[in-house]
Amino acid sequence: MSFLDKLKQGVTDAGQKAKTVVEINRLKLQAQDLQKQVEEKQAKIGEVVFERFSQNQAVTATPEIEGYCEEIVTIQGEIKQLQIKIKELNNEKECDCGKIVALETKFCPACGHQFSMPPEIIDISAISPPLHETKNSTDPNNDSRN
Repeated sequence: MSFLDKLKQGVTDAGQKAKTVVEINRLKLQAQDLQKQVEEKQAKIGEVVFERFSQNQAVTATPEIEGYCEEIVTIQGEIKQLQIKIKELNNEKECDCGKIVALETKFCPACGHQFSMPPEIIDISAISPPLHETKNSTDPNNDSRN
């Protein structure tokens, strides 16, 4: 491999790593925004509960509080999905014990849990064309006689 080939490969690798870092940061920002939404919903729940408490009303789960709680659960699910994507981009996975390990790890170093091997990923784009690439019937270049 010549010097220029090595240089070209290095630039390509650096570009790919930069794209990965940008994607990770984008996902982290999304997760932070979602966490702020959770905190806002929790504050609203607190306001409703305190208002009822200060008026000597029974503090029970009202439909308003339940609605906020359901929204929080939904947002927390979205945050979890973003965290999974971040781990995948970092080539990491999480053990049942909470330890973060490299993606290719077979056993958790903290608890000894054996990870199942992920299924082999097959690139189907090489097998068949994407579904969105269909010929338009109004396209004059479309020869429907084929």
